[in-house]
Order: sequence, then structure tokens, then C-alpha cells
Amino acid sequence: MLLALFTALCFSSSAQITITAATFPAVGDTFKIAFDMNPPTSINPATAPGGNQLWDFTGLDVSQTDEIIYQSADAGVNSMSFPGGDLAVIGANGETFYNITNTQFQTLGYAGADPANLGIQVMAKFSPAIIERRAPLNFFDFNAQTANLNLPFSTDQLPPALLAGLPIQPDSIRVRISTNRLEVVDGWGICQIPGGSYPVLRQKRTDYTTTGLDVKVPFLGWIDLSTLIGSGGGGGLGNFIGTDTTLTYRFYSGTEKQEIAVATMSNDLSTVESVRYLNNETVAAPEVDAPGAANIQAFPNPAVERVRFDCTNLPAEEYTLKIFNIIGKVVWKQNYVITGNRSVILELEDFRKGTYLYSLIDSKGNIIGTKRLVVLKP
Repeated sequence: MLLALFTALCFSSSAQITITAATFPAVGDTFKIAFDMNPPTSINPATAPGGNQLWDFTGLDVSQTDEIIYQSADAGVNSMSFPGGDLAVIGANGETFYNITNTQFQTLGYAGADPANLGIQVMAKFSPAIIERRAPLNFFDFNAQTANLNLPFSTDQLPPALLAGLPIQPDSIRVRISTNRLEVVDGWGICQIPGGSYPVLRQKRTDYTTTGLDVKVPFLGWIDLSTLIGSGGGGGLGNFIGTDTTLTYRFYSGTEKQEIAVATMSNDLSTVESVRYLNNETVAAPEVDAPGAANIQAFPNPAVERVRFDCTNLPAEEYTLKIFNIIGKVVWKQNYVITGNRSVILELEDFRKGTYLYSLIDSKGNIIGTKRLVVLKP
């Protein structure tokens, strides 16, 4: 009896939960999201596997906010191309369609501006549909899946600069994107974020996304481009070839439909690159700088070939300039010793067209500024 009482007291603050399909999105749901693009070093999403843990993320700040609104699939103009779709998220650049079953929440595909930002319209369908959520979800669950996309284009749809480095001039291009996803629920406990505390399961997700390109040439048919120029070589289209790894820790509650927090990690787990989390009605700080205050500004913005970051009124020390993509992953960073004012010029030949965030951080982890950068390509 004493052992039972002691056990009950020890686990009264946190208990292992099961995530059910009741937490899947539904028509009319609006997910409110906050982003911290420079999380404090005090947080540690990557604790050792196990139960009855406490993940204290209350020190997170708000760099940006966003909303995801789930509508009925038939609200999308491309709904007929995604039979079986139940939900759609409709944005300025395109529409993403989802299917819901009793056990899975799946992404069927996307229609709109191409994900590689080549300036063309695509109809991208996963084969099979990629699984975003599963139910029931329990501690120790392990899942693996592979999903593929094949996107053919006529070369007259592509910018000429992309084809300039090819040893042959093809008639068509085919993009092959394969995503291998590994997921393990390796922890449970309490996750605390600004404005809330939630019993959660922690899921570690690793996505290996491999992009291949085929070119179609007269009399020879389809040829794997990497056999001609090598992976990542040749410039232009060759920059798209290769495998990217994205590692996230995701914290799910049995009471909230959206993730409580999603931490994007460096591949060696040593650094938390960004955190998106449930926005309990917090707002991002406005981009207003007092006269004489430390500041960073990008010019021109939008930028095409290069961008200049003007850093002003900075106390003498070392600073880190980071650029993040739309999923919060660091795509470029550099350290600088700055006293007062300094301008940093960055060539953008390795950046794809799209929207980024840039952030200047001092040696103590304080954010001087986080702002948007738009990159355009001819």
C-alpha cells in the first residue's frame, strides 16, 4: 500500500497520455502559431528518452506569428485534382489538400507556385500520401514511411539561366522528390510554453528529402542529370540535386489540435535552430526602432542578386547574422565582430526565390532584430 501511495504521489503531476484522432484538424479550425527564430540556449528539447519529463519553453520569445485556416477541400479551385480530399489550406501562392481517416491525417499534395521557386505552376501529388499525424499515438510508437513526387516540366517553362550549365539541351525536365520519414515517440511529460502547460508525448521526426532531376533528350529519352554533372554540381539545376535532412522534436497534447511546440534541431542535436509553438494570443514585436537604438536593416528588399545588411549603433562585441527559410531552418549564418556601424554584403546566387527571415544576435543570445527578406530571381 505504501509503495502504491508513493507511486501515485510521484506521478500525480504528469501521466503518460494517448493522442487520439479527436486532435486531428477539422473544417473551420484555425491554428495560431508563434515562432522564435533564436531560441534561448537554456531550452533543451533533445533530452534523453524517457517518461515523466519537464520541458520548460517559457523563455521563448515571439519573432513572427502566423495562422493556418483549414477549409473544406471543395473550397479550393484545384479540389477535383485531389479526389478523397477532406481539407484544404488556401494561401496566396497555392492550395494544399489533406485527407483524414480514423487513424491518419495525410497530405495529398499541393497545387500552385512550385516549391523550388522556379516561377512556374505545379500540380504536386504525393505517392502515397504523406502521413502528418497518426492515432492512436502512444509512448514507444515507431513509424517509417516513404513518399514520392514526380514533376515534369517543359524546358520552355524554366528560366534560361538554369539550363546554361548543362552539357546538353533537353526537351523536358522531370523533378523527383523522395521523402523518407522516421518517427519515434521517445518521451512523455509536461511541456510548458508562454501562456500554458500541457501533458504531452514527444515525437522525434527525421525527414530525409532527396531531390533528383531527369532530362529528356532527343533519341536518348530520360537521363538522370546527376550522371552528367554529379550531385550538386554544374550550377543552375545541379544546385537542386542531393539530400537534405530535417530533424524536429514535436510535442503533442491530448487536448489541443495543433502541436504544442515543434523544435527544429541541427543534425547533431547540439543546437535548437528555431521553435514554432501554440500561440496563446501573443503578438510579434513590431519592427519599430527607436532613434539611436541598435538595429539591422536589409537593402534592397526585395533583393535579386545581392543584399546589404546595414548594422547600426551596435556595442562592440561579436554578433551572429542568421537567415532562416520558411520552415525555420537556418540556411546561412556568419559571425562578425562589430563596433558601432557595419554593412555586410551577401551574394544571393545560392538562394532560391522566396521569403526568408534574417536575425542578428549578440554573444549573449539577445536578438537585435528579426525581419523578413524577400529574394526574387529573374
